[in-house]
Amino acid sequence: MANNLEDQLEIQRQQAVRNTIDAKVEAHQGLNDSEIEVICPVAFKETMSKTEIANLGLSKHYSFVPTSKVINDLRTMGWNPVDAVQIKSRKKSTNGYQKHMVTFENDSYKIEGATEYPQLLLTNSHDGDNAFTLSAGIFRLVCSNGLVIKTEDYGTSRLVHKGYSFEAIQDLVNDFVATIDETLTRITAMKEVELTKTQQMEFAKAAALLRFTEKSYNEQNISDVVDLDDLLSVERKEDAGDGLWEVYNRVQESIVQGSFHYIGGNKKSRKARPIKNFKQSIHVNKKLSELAFAYV
Repeated sequence: MANNLEDQLEIQRQQAVRNTIDAKVEAHQGLNDSEIEVICPVAFKETMSKTEIANLGLSKHYSFVPTSKVINDLRTMGWNPVDAVQIKSRKKSTNGYQKHMVTFENDSYKIEGATEYPQLLLTNSHDGDNAFTLSAGIFRLVCSNGLVIKTEDYGTSRLVHKGYSFEAIQDLVNDFVATIDETLTRITAMKEVELTKTQQMEFAKAAALLRFTEKSYNEQNISDVVDLDDLLSVERKEDAGDGLWEVYNRVQESIVQGSFHYIGGNKKSRKARPIKNFKQSIHVNKKLSELAFAYV
């Protein structure tokens, strides 16, 4: 009886902790290490033995770097972690080493009156599948929606698992910061472009093909599969109109959140599912921004 009560109290305690973390993530408040470890434990793997490295098929020259160290180094540069997630490992052998992502924000870029501000997305894995990579994110206050902008993937070639230093990550972040103004300038340019109805349909078709990637789908038949009007539908007044920025955001939200219908294999209309795998979400988001920038 006592054990059951203790178990129930522990479950309640864990739920209370998770509720606190969820509230902080929603409010974009900085997370401490213990909170990140709850939602993304792989980020706090501290060591890897030679046996582990060999079992994963990694080079004997592989140098393990805990993501937690990078998190703390980024904190010293003013970038605070506000969210973290890890993919679900499909293999038992890679569980605990899988790809994960931590989202950072810097208060100095949260200017009063601004409708969007930059985020830094750090992705990593400990199975050799992914080097440290920094991506440029944009958070929109108006819809609590995150965009990922196609820029250079900082770290893919310059910060591989063969050595790590604070100076190395500092250089990468400085390079990233140097692109923030450029990225925001490109967004300003997007806000000045108007799209014709034909261009909007073309953009929606190209966006739909980012989710329907089978060879049988193409620009000629994708409109028979996906309800393009769904992709272009207006959910809020701030996204109404024919501007490239508004169209881009409407389509992005529909594609990522699954806010559209399509014809399934049974020839019946089905509601799409949200993209929950952050690896796929980043890929689709970057491709979408690339499509949008082509109109600027």
